[in-house]
Amino acid sequence: MPSGIRIRKGAYDAIKAQVTKAGNPFPDEVSEVVKKISANGGTPLVVIENEQVMGTVELQDIIKPGIAERFDRLRKMGVKTVMVTGDNPLTAKFIAEKAGVDDYIAEAKPEDKMNYIKAEQHSGKLVAMMGDGTNDAPALAQADVGVAMNSGTAAAKEAGNMVDLDNDPTKLIEVVEIGKQLLMTRGTLTTFSIANDVAKYFAIVPALFITSIPALNALNIMHLHSPESAILSAIIFNAIIIPMLIPLALKGVKYRPIGASALLQRNLLVYGLGGVAVPFVGIKLIDLVVSVFF
Repeated sequence: MPSGIRIRKGAYDAIKAQVTKAGNPFPDEVSEVVKKISANGGTPLVVIENEQVMGTVELQDIIKPGIAERFDRLRKMGVKTVMVTGDNPLTAKFIAEKAGVDDYIAEAKPEDKMNYIKAEQHSGKLVAMMGDGTNDAPALAQADVGVAMNSGTAAAKEAGNMVDLDNDPTKLIEVVEIGKQLLMTRGTLTTFSIANDVAKYFAIVPALFITSIPALNALNIMHLHSPESAILSAIIFNAIIIPMLIPLALKGVKYRPIGASALLQRNLLVYGLGGVAVPFVGIKLIDLVVSVFF
């Protein structure tokens, strides 16, 4: 200021170091207030004038209702949530418990955030990062998926892969669900198609070559009417089953927030076993109708 008065506010540790360096005492009651604010989930800022402590300002973060339930959905998907913040450990612990995140890192500098993501990536994990500040930019750029808030700084938006126009930190749920649904749909169709083809050819091959290779009669468990009816039944079955898969491919398989192993077991049971059973039943029924004309 023109009058020579210097007023500054900042984090407890930084301000205390500045006051102590100037040779001024740091009141114990201010330290107690800082601890109390931090324990209640607030962010304490110490105010000084000419390196003399004047008091403390409390900033309180508002946790959105229902955010704990949304983080629980991510946990069921097999996604670990970590809150990385520059707040002190007491404040970070309070907010992390209220929000329901799996872990937290306090007093993190920009390079700490980026290094944490690098370490997770080196262990073979895919990392998504959401942030809005300039300090988040290096981490957003390093992450496999960087989502910047629309209300964030220009640096954060430039560093991220996408910008969330709704400023919703749990929007990652929708991102993960859409990605998993696409993978599930592709895997489901592939699983069904492979199982379907294997079962289909196993069903009709014995009927095709039973006259030239009588030993195949043991494999002719469907007892199709004739080689001609077997071929025609398989063609008709294909003409029916392929169009039936189109709505599934367009709509996608419904995603449920469960672990990857549980999803794999469910899809193998439903679409793998189904892909084996459907051709046997379908071709046999068609053969019963087709055999009337032979």
